[in-house]
Amino acid sequence: MSVLPDYAVAEDLAAGRLVQVLPEWALPSGGIHAVFPTARFRPAKVRAFVDLLQETAAGAARLGRLI
Repeated sequence: MSVLPDYAVAEDLAAGRLVQVLPEWALPSGGIHAVFPTARFRPAKVRAFVDLLQETAAGAARLGRLI
């Protein structure tokens, strides 16, 4: 069993490779937090990852889906 976002499993659900077990159950809404030390120099990889999280969360919120 796993909790996965709709966009990640839609194709497999449609093809019958996955079966939704508890369709009436949902996770409580919450947030995503990125915690990293404050520093003058932040590695580009960290900045890119935080930017990706922000973009992904904003896109999911527009679609009304959980990430």
